[in-house]
Amino acid sequence: MNSRNLRLLRLIVLASFGIACCSAQSSQTPARPANSPTVAPGQVPPVSGLESPWDVKNIIAALVKDNEQLKTLIANLNPQQWYDKKGAPSTYVLQWTTAQRQVNDVVIATRALSARTESLSLALDTYFRLEALDTSARSLDDGAHKYGDRAAADRLSELIARNFTNRERFRDYLRDLASSKEQDFKIADEEAQRCRGIISREPPASARRSKSN
Repeated sequence: MNSRNLRLLRLIVLASFGIACCSAQSSQTPARPANSPTVAPGQVPPVSGLESPWDVKNIIAALVKDNEQLKTLIANLNPQQWYDKKGAPSTYVLQWTTAQRQVNDVVIATRALSARTESLSLALDTYFRLEALDTSARSLDDGAHKYGDRAAADRLSELIARNFTNRERFRDYLRDLASSKEQDFKIADEEAQRCRGIISREPPASARRSKSN
């Protein structure tokens, strides 16, 4: 997780503490204007353009399906044979091994994301794994067309193109999800700041007890 995500995580923890403190100070919360939208404490207004959970699951399901097919197709390639019989560069063998590991990781990551579609960390992990796999798969696609079976090469090209289209949709969702989370953290941080201000204005507990006596 990068430094930005860590910073956002610290903000949400801080905000959670602030919101808990503010719940005890609800009587001091200013009245909400009559024309403002109703939003529960700690809840973020929906971000325009964010995919519905159903649409997101369909995108991820398509990614899982395509990459499971890609996993089988890559496994059936034989770059060692390309090297032995047709003089292909030996780097294809290493790329083939790397691609098999990458596509397996992508399938695992997308399945995990399908159960938690609003997880920004899982979405980022999945997207970057898809990007890395795309690089390896395109290199193997080039080798397959030069040294391998033409039908398998054409099928590989088809899957790469379809994966690209689904990945573009997923990238749009990821962008909107990040925007939603950033808005969430901003609202939570502002609420925590407000609560700290309320608490700082309250007299210490000892002063309240002395006044009551």
